[in-house]
Amino acid sequence: MKYNTNDLSEILDVTTNTIRRFEEKGFLNPERNEQNGYRSFDGGDLEKAIYVGRYRKIGFDHGDIANLFQENLGMGLRRFQVKMRELDEKISDLMATRHMLSDDIILMERGIANKGEIFEKTCRSFYYILYHQNGQINTQGRNGEAYRKFKEECPEIKYIYIFDKENVENENLVYSEGIASNEIFTGLYGVGIEPPIKYYEKRPSLMRFARLPIDMENEKQISRNALKKLIYGDFLEYVRQNSLRITGDMIGIKVGFSYEEDEEWQYVFLNLPVEEA
Repeated sequence: MKYNTNDLSEILDVTTNTIRRFEEKGFLNPERNEQNGYRSFDGGDLEKAIYVGRYRKIGFDHGDIANLFQENLGMGLRRFQVKMRELDEKISDLMATRHMLSDDIILMERGIANKGEIFEKTCRSFYYILYHQNGQINTQGRNGEAYRKFKEECPEIKYIYIFDKENVENENLVYSEGIASNEIFTGLYGVGIEPPIKYYEKRPSLMRFARLPIDMENEKQISRNALKKLIYGDFLEYVRQNSLRITGDMIGIKVGFSYEEDEEWQYVFLNLPVEEA
């Protein structure tokens, strides 16, 4: 049976330009009518076009398909097995992105509902590494290598602030920045944990969502003293009023960007570990 370009286009549900592209790549070999220039395809062309469509949907490029058409089934099987591993990796990456997105959505919803109120809860445990420490960029040498490796090995990360315990207690606005991942995820992805990667312990904590400037050094937006009060003030007052003691560094998880009142802000989920004094 003979088929024309439109027949193949309708059977495969692709455009006629796609059929012509299959021809240009050498996958189809139609007969050309010398009188009218029309091309006709035989059953073999149809079957090969079907396989091209299937292989393209799987993700093979035209070069792969050309090779598949020159190989036996066993060799084709090996190509399919490689493609399956590639797809599994993509699916794993997509699932990690979905988990991260879901976590971000939860934090955003809680940030909107919380309205800056302090609440008590046990914080999660994290592994983290800093790229900015007490005013200095730290992305060179051993720390830089560990930072890049951490990002590569763990697809589910958060960007964080770390406020040292002593700076919180003395209201010194000094902080570090880095990336962190829940201890569950570092285990799930087999992330290598060794110094300079640090551990943030699971502990009872005071928590609140704070709206902070996107650039915390921009005193035109908010003064240094007002920013210190915004980050530390309510926590320290709560600690005093409830006879608590700060037991470790405060971590701030960056939740999301927000444009409000003609200014650029970010919402940060602050966790301050405490215990009864």
